[in-house]
Amino acid sequence: MNMKNPDRISAVLISRAALVVVILIVFGRAAAAPPTQTPTEFPPQPDGVPFPTEEWPEGEWPEGVDRAAIDVAVDVAFAEGAPLRVRAVVIIHGGKLIYERYSTDEDDGPFKIMPSYSIAKSFTSALVGILVRDGRLDVDAPAPVPAWSGEDDPRHAITLDDLLRMSSGLEWNEAPYPEPGDMTDMIRSEDAAAYVAAKELAHPPGTEFYYNSGNTVLIARILADVVGEGRTFRGFMYTELLDKIGINRMDLMFDPAGTWFGSFSADTTARSFAKFGLLYLRDGVWDGEHILPEGWVEYSRTPSATNPEYGAGWWLDLERPGVFYAVGVRGQVITVDPAHDLVLVHLATDSALALPVSEAILDAFAAQSGT
Repeated sequence: MNMKNPDRISAVLISRAALVVVILIVFGRAAAAPPTQTPTEFPPQPDGVPFPTEEWPEGEWPEGVDRAAIDVAVDVAFAEGAPLRVRAVVIIHGGKLIYERYSTDEDDGPFKIMPSYSIAKSFTSALVGILVRDGRLDVDAPAPVPAWSGEDDPRHAITLDDLLRMSSGLEWNEAPYPEPGDMTDMIRSEDAAAYVAAKELAHPPGTEFYYNSGNTVLIARILADVVGEGRTFRGFMYTELLDKIGINRMDLMFDPAGTWFGSFSADTTARSFAKFGLLYLRDGVWDGEHILPEGWVEYSRTPSATNPEYGAGWWLDLERPGVFYAVGVRGQVITVDPAHDLVLVHLATDSALALPVSEAILDAFAAQSGT
């Protein structure tokens, strides 16, 4: 990666180009036009296969896909239930659950709530899409942050799109909690969004990529200003998204001001994360209902001008065009692969162990289809 500051703290890579996921501190990237890619169409739910609003329909392993290679990778990654391990692996193909395994650790299993970490950012993006659908938000308009409302405030030029694409230009130190830095100070503050909104610009909006969890907390506050905070916000999230796709439980954390920590708090089961992946694989449509507006999923996976590996709350894979990822630190990943009608979830305590699993699965399905 051609980062402008050679002394930056390294990002931990958990995939070849797209899963630049465990970003501790990433300094600005020079703005560059994203590469041209041929978009992969989103496959519809196959006839006769119900959406898993209640239960996942189960399917047979597809012929020609090397399951043995996947099993070997998963066995190694489970590490016999050691503290550093992959905890869960779920594969959805053709809308059906075809593979589900958990480590031997007693804390891992199909009904265990597991941390999302920054997978939550992709859920936040989805909620923005819902309000865009309803005409209540505009991603291209100045972000409705009261502290930036003055026409002479240079932050007034920051759009919701800039926040989603990590190109707000705000000063930020993304050192992980509880290390000293803005992330820790934001979490410990009485009003997380106000803490972020008080930051000055380090770069003009829309010109530099810097992974900033504060951007997403600001988005969560913008959402709350529209729909209500605290319990009201929780109700909106369940009514408009989670209940519709059958996610019955998601643990959410709020600050004292009632703002959801939408940058890292959307904990649920591996199966439920897979439902969210299926929603995006189906282009935002669930059982005939457009939960996300037409074009939102394509917008979400469109490379940003400031970083072609990042979309609007989703990571992209330049070596696997069309594949995109919701990613959290330590190996939490939802992979969406439209070309192979595939959703993959792995949850882990260590990203280095998780990488070979996702690579083995994607490679096996690509080899079966010759793509």
